[in-house]
Amino acid sequence: MQPVIGITMCYDNNDLINKGVEYNYVRREYSEAVRAAGGQPLFLDPGIDPLVAAKLCDGVVISGGEDIDPALYGQTQHGSADLEPRIRTDWERELIDACDEWNRPILGICYGGQLLNVHYGGTLYQDVNDDLNSHVDHGTSKKAAMHQVTFEKNFLGFRQNDKVTVAARHHQAVRDIAPDFQIVARSDDGGVEAIMGRGHVGVQWHAESDHTSGSIYGAFVTHCAEKVQPAKAVRRRIGSKTMAQFLAVLSPKK
Repeated sequence: MQPVIGITMCYDNNDLINKGVEYNYVRREYSEAVRAAGGQPLFLDPGIDPLVAAKLCDGVVISGGEDIDPALYGQTQHGSADLEPRIRTDWERELIDACDEWNRPILGICYGGQLLNVHYGGTLYQDVNDDLNSHVDHGTSKKAAMHQVTFEKNFLGFRQNDKVTVAARHHQAVRDIAPDFQIVARSDDGGVEAIMGRGHVGVQWHAESDHTSGSIYGAFVTHCAEKVQPAKAVRRRIGSKTMAQFLAVLSPKK
């Protein structure tokens, strides 16, 4: 049976799509990459309880998005930035915790990789051009730029010292790496391009938009299929029900 891979979505509450209407949205490339890798995509939004989402999925992709609120890593915002609504970010942080409870691996893409780093205690460059003084074109949210990435360690479908050209659409990046995480790839300006730790992985580029898709998504989906494990002890309560009662409802009756 093909593994089910949850894909989170952007949240529009600023009239980006249609005035007065709130939307969840995501590029179709994500689901196409998951299907091509042998998985079954399942779109997720904050309407589902994170623990239920983690139970249903064999792995989760946190998709790209706008900037993460700097308050989450102890900074104040400088310069102009479009922040991803906290309704999404806060829910995804609960989803990360739920995935840890259920031993579900996460692949963070761009914003998603940054969120993994922030969630576990790392920080970000709010603008790589200003803060990192980068000479590399990292693109924009609307237009990708192609640049080279070098792997410092074996990572998903790539080997140490491999060099690949990737599609980038970002202006923020990992600064201080979170505890228990390690940097596994960098761009030519020294910027962090891939991280891994605590059973999760994150890439700064959009693998679903370039030729690295087969390696990144392929290795991740295969890992999800092979490494499904029973949940750890779950302590959180859902409403008035304990988690044990909740799981009993989900479990098939004998």
